[in-house]
Amino acid sequence: MTSPYPDHSDRYRSSSYANQPGGYAHSKAPAGRRRRGRVWLIVLVVLIGLLVGADRVAAAITEDQLAAKIQQSQHLSQKPSVSIDGFPFLTQVASRRFDHATVDIHDFVSGGVPISHIHTDLRGVRVSSGYDSATVDALTGTATLDFTEVSQVVSKDISNIGHITFSQGTGNQVEAAYGMFGINLTADVAVNLLSGNVLEFRTVKVHTPLSGLGISIPGATDFDSKISLSALPFGMRLTSLRVTSTGVDISATGTNVVLTRSSVGSSG
Repeated sequence: MTSPYPDHSDRYRSSSYANQPGGYAHSKAPAGRRRRGRVWLIVLVVLIGLLVGADRVAAAITEDQLAAKIQQSQHLSQKPSVSIDGFPFLTQVASRRFDHATVDIHDFVSGGVPISHIHTDLRGVRVSSGYDSATVDALTGTATLDFTEVSQVVSKDISNIGHITFSQGTGNQVEAAYGMFGINLTADVAVNLLSGNVLEFRTVKVHTPLSGLGISIPGATDFDSKISLSALPFGMRLTSLRVTSTGVDISATGTNVVLTRSSVGSSG
């Protein structure tokens, strides 16, 4: 027999279930929290990306300013390549102190001597508040002199022989090929580092077509040339050299180097 009163038991059960701890309302809460968590994660990633981008932009601007300062102080025809290490970079900007920077200069000329490449590591770069000067605590550098360029410089320095062609010898020696009195000669030439940033090319032994007969050629041993590299960037002092297959690599150091818009000085 059908009851005259509607049966509301299902509605009561549904409402009661929704209010239970394991009901519908409770099941929707974790999904909402997950959505909010994803939103915050996206916001965090975006903020980190913006901070990294701002950091790199600041690094690029500072590197360009330092390159311009070096170009002006060294009277370079083009800006050197400058790279400043460290992250985050903005903290270094705030302190105006950069722990490490590298500078690469190409096609530099020191007292008429072409230097194809100079690489320097700057340690402890302290910039003034107006960014118009900087002091470098210490630096190390290497300079590369190609055989072709060195040969031209030495050939001009020695007038009693023809054009000299250098190539790699043994140890810190180069082999020089040149002509004298119409005879083709070769010589073992020692490359020495003298005080005052001077490179010396001094003959050790001359080889001639008559060497096997014990006959010497007068003047064939007169091979001694000195190249001054006193005008190196940052007031660098030469400390060592190494002969390679392509030229002569020289190492240098400097301390307490002061950079301004028009000059550079060093106490070391």
